[in-house]
Amino acid sequence: MNLTSIKDDQEIIVKHFVDSLACLSVEPIKKGARLLDVGTGAGFPGIPLKIVRDDLHVTLVEPVKKKVSFLFSVIGLLRLNQISVFCGTLRQFIADAESKSFHRFDYITTRALKPDEIFEQGERLLANHGKIILYLAKPFRQSAYPDWVLTAEREFDLPMKFGRRVISIIESPMGRGAS
Repeated sequence: MNLTSIKDDQEIIVKHFVDSLACLSVEPIKKGARLLDVGTGAGFPGIPLKIVRDDLHVTLVEPVKKKVSFLFSVIGLLRLNQISVFCGTLRQFIADAESKSFHRFDYITTRALKPDEIFEQGERLLANHGKIILYLAKPFRQSAYPDWVLTAEREFDLPMKFGRRVISIIESPMGRGAS
């Protein structure tokens, strides 16, 4: 099943797994945190984070059914617990979550999406002092989202000259996500 455009094994390891785990060197994700991975695709960064941090409660949001089927297969194969998959867009996830009682998230991650929708909807999903973890190619443009607070940012080169990455940690306005 072709889920990403990358086919070289070394490039897959670096561009997907190493890149996914890079946030752990920037943000000390608290034990037992709730993490929402939006536009997870083939499960990045959510599944690698769950593998190395079994204590996390991970929710993967992905609108493409083929990818969602793959995610369920991987979760079952790896026998991962405290991980769920939602098939739909972020807006559909929010509508579904708000129709039920749901726990707000400590972290929202995204690697593949433009962050606009995350910032528009973030406060509805984030717990108090919740943070957004962005995987970017360029530094975060604070001026585009003046109400949000950039708390940490790290630029680095991926191994084997596979590109430059930026991990940006952004806290909800005044650290006041919904309670």
